[in-house]
Amino acid sequence: MAELEQLRSEAEGWGLRLSYSHLSLLSCYADLLAGYELTNIIGTKGRDRIILEHLSDALSCYAVEELRQARTLIDIGAGGGLPGVPLAIVRSELHVALLEATEKKVRFLEYARTTLGLENIEVLHARAEDAGKKPAYREAFDFATARAVGALPVVVEYCAPFVRVGGTIVAMKGRLAGEELSNGVAASGELGVELREVREVNYRAQLLQKDRNLVVLDKVGPTPRRFPRRVGVAKKRPLGA
Repeated sequence: MAELEQLRSEAEGWGLRLSYSHLSLLSCYADLLAGYELTNIIGTKGRDRIILEHLSDALSCYAVEELRQARTLIDIGAGGGLPGVPLAIVRSELHVALLEATEKKVRFLEYARTTLGLENIEVLHARAEDAGKKPAYREAFDFATARAVGALPVVVEYCAPFVRVGGTIVAMKGRLAGEELSNGVAASGELGVELREVREVNYRAQLLQKDRNLVVLDKVGPTPRRFPRRVGVAKKRPLGA
């Protein structure tokens, strides 16, 4: 199909070669997102739009080189599985934990994992504030992603406790105001994290054009044990503000 060929071409620009098997699974995943009736997963039901907008968005994370060598990844606030599920599809050796607090979305993630046969996915039904305190997940991941979770200071507080020293955090953002970025940098300093770069995602002409930035942060030191703070505090009283 034309939209899958466009996705394949786009992914090549990020250093990712999609096989027929990858494209088949990505197509099936798009069908699951488009056809799921039990709850609203991503607000988009058009299959072509899901492929050209949401799946391309997810795969743009591959432009961050560390993802290509990472062995473990946690997707914070996974929702319908973006970007975690597409990344699990294209790297079968990558262990991907999908962290989601909403039960209806957790059920969809379990359904997608089973239907697609993705044995490298683990679905975690928990809040970031709670799971980030558990020894099994504390500083246990090479890489963390977050998409449509909140302002940058909130994203960094949610992600940092899960990432090992030397690991990488990618916050997927649309338009990024200077104040949000400066507050995120200030918050990062309290969490053992440093901003590396803000990378603008450039899409080929055939794909839907939109503002998308990958905020790439390095975990340079342990996150203090007091973080993450209790449920709701990160959004009510964001660090760095």
